[in-house]
Amino acid sequence: MLRDFLNEFQLDWAMAPVRSGMIPREKINKKRVLLAGGEDSLRQALAWSFLAWNEKEGVSVKAEQYGEGEEIPEESFREADYIVFPGLCSAALPQDPYQCMAWLDDWFRLLKRTADLSAKARLILLSDGRSFGKLKRGFAASEYEEGKTDPLEEDFSAQYIMQAAEGIFISWAKENRREFNILRTGWVYGPGIFMLDHPLGRLARLTAAGEEREIPILPDQDSYTCIHDLLTALQFVLTRCPAGKVFHVTGLDSDATAGEMALILHRNFPELCRLNLVCREAGENKGILLNTQLLRHYGFEPRVSLEDGLIILVKSLQNTGEVFIFDNTYLGKLEKVHEILLAYLLEIDRICRKHNIKYFLAGGTLLGAIRHKGFIPWDDDADVMMLREDYDRFLEVVRDELPENIFLQLPWTEKGNHNPFTKLRIDNTLFATEFTGHFMDMHNGIFFDVLSHDKTGNHSWSQKLHLMITMLTRSIVFNKWGNTDIKGGGAHPLICKFVDKAKYLIPMRFAEWAQNKALTFFKNRDSDYLYDGMGRNLKRGAFPKKWLDEAVYVEFEGYQFPVPRDYDQYLAYLYGDYMQMIPVSQRRTSHSIVVMDLGAYSDFSIKDSGKEETADSRRTERKEGGRCFR
Repeated sequence: MLRDFLNEFQLDWAMAPVRSGMIPREKINKKRVLLAGGEDSLRQALAWSFLAWNEKEGVSVKAEQYGEGEEIPEESFREADYIVFPGLCSAALPQDPYQCMAWLDDWFRLLKRTADLSAKARLILLSDGRSFGKLKRGFAASEYEEGKTDPLEEDFSAQYIMQAAEGIFISWAKENRREFNILRTGWVYGPGIFMLDHPLGRLARLTAAGEEREIPILPDQDSYTCIHDLLTALQFVLTRCPAGKVFHVTGLDSDATAGEMALILHRNFPELCRLNLVCREAGENKGILLNTQLLRHYGFEPRVSLEDGLIILVKSLQNTGEVFIFDNTYLGKLEKVHEILLAYLLEIDRICRKHNIKYFLAGGTLLGAIRHKGFIPWDDDADVMMLREDYDRFLEVVRDELPENIFLQLPWTEKGNHNPFTKLRIDNTLFATEFTGHFMDMHNGIFFDVLSHDKTGNHSWSQKLHLMITMLTRSIVFNKWGNTDIKGGGAHPLICKFVDKAKYLIPMRFAEWAQNKALTFFKNRDSDYLYDGMGRNLKRGAFPKKWLDEAVYVEFEGYQFPVPRDYDQYLAYLYGDYMQMIPVSQRRTSHSIVVMDLGAYSDFSIKDSGKEETADSRRTERKEGGRCFR
């Protein structure tokens, strides 16, 4: 397992190509990759990114790597399907003319040995934007354009080596009729990766250390490539792009001046960043911009923005041991959203205790309780689950128990809402998702979900049939509601196509009736199994009813809340290895909130709602019937 060797930041970039969805599995499976030369940390990162495929079921990839000057066995050349030469990219190249010539001699010998021993491998050379030398300010160089050569410049030797090495590589590959590509990057950066002395690397190190420094405001822009996008782009070129072409790759929105990056760092690390911007007269352009239209034309999409990449890099350099999260999430309101959701939980708990209704923390809220003793730091919702009999009882009493400012949202309490489960929403607030934002006449307040886990069949055939009928009825309601097509179908694409056409003929009231009948079909039957018919985990199928027989109490944000006694089995059913967190670069909130307004709750706190300060005293008042929403 990669996590046995890499920290969470390194694991994030190593898995980037696998999770990108842009690399065809069939073109990477059972391949052997040879990585020859180059800067050590970059070459190792490339190797990890190929080996990461072995953690996908049914995929096998072998990767060998050899550093500069290391002898590469003959069989490694002969057996390789892909040979990667990282030697030019992000490398500290020699300055002395004699060393330059020696470097090129070694390069030519490596190519000759490749020609002698490898007949089938596709080849790719990693280079970077230094090969262009000088560019006009604001000019983004395309793959086959040229910069200005100035032998008097101190970095001329790097440009000379890169141009010569690229030229030798292209001529040699064409002469030997080999499939080849060149992939040029911007300045490379990322956690655990060697960074040349470029502006981004300097600013990130200064910020992480809290050092004060003057940063000149100059118009010189550079292109930057986060290691995540470099690794993905290399595999993308090898598996999806035509041979014989040169490509450029940079990150998402990753062209910037030093001053612009300093402002990003000030915004995200206000207490740490001590970079002072000062005006300077602009001299000759020192920046290098790359045009990446060609690679994007073939379908590549960079995933890591300059701002996200800088945040990840600085926090990795700080190495505090804290769980990583993007602090700039939700316009700075995520902590307040968590407090409001906690108040919801306390209100649900009060009602359920009063009426002897059994409930459990559910989904990400349950996972947060077990893994974090509170909210998952980047989560933006909370929900609870009940068995059907408890859920029905809850709906009978909840209207009379809820504070006046909380709306019970169900299909029969609001026209235009067609969710199969219960949502509680706060009046005079807005928390619209990308989907519900299309229905602004509907109540779109800050929400909390209450779901039922229903019975399903005792036999696998009845479970599969029940699941399929539930999926079809839910798809009809959801897609009729959103006026979208029913897609997919898995093993039953023809049924889905038929139902997609038929949904326009089915009245919504009948569709919702059929959906509810499907959910409750086994309600009055003896069954040892449940399924998540209302929620996101429908496709995971049935699970034993006994997992929800008993509740135990665990800590959640300083309170005690009920979870299934068999939470380990239940969470493994939902998430697999649930103690492993999602990749660092994806730790943003789970819902795409497009309109948010906390209204009067922008300064809400449970303490201000009449609670005492300690967790114990708050729990005592909760048992006595105290309300959190006033």
